[in-house]
Amino acid sequence: MMISERDATRLWQRLFRGQPITALTFEEANRLIDGLPETSPLRYRLATELVELRARNPDHE
Repeated sequence: MMISERDATRLWQRLFRGQPITALTFEEANRLIDGLPETSPLRYRLATELVELRARNPDHE
């Protein structure tokens, strides 16, 4: 299912702002990224940010 970049940004903020990061958070983030078109610049940016978040939170992979 493709989602808009606006919706993806809003959902991303809900996932990572003001709450603990868990393995489920990473799973949901992956699904969100997968829902964006392959050519989306936002997809690339969020995927890069997710790599950084995983590096800072290795206990929750």
